[in-house]
Amino acid sequence: MASLLAHVAPELTPTDVGELAMTIIFVLAMVIPFIVLGVVCWIFLKAKRRDDAERAREELEWRNAPSS
Repeated sequence: MASLLAHVAPELTPTDVGELAMTIIFVLAMVIPFIVLGVVCWIFLKAKRRDDAERAREELEWRNAPSS
């Protein structure tokens, strides 16, 4: 990664490149867990909505069933 940054911005010193690389790594380390948490929450939300829709459909069928 440092060699890529050195190629893109040759005016940066090796210390600047290392600092920039560490900053990028730290930012990604803070952002990626939130993305993963969002995906996991979205999966559980979809499952809950599917379960609620199925339960509502079954309740509607039960209420509309002819009484004997």
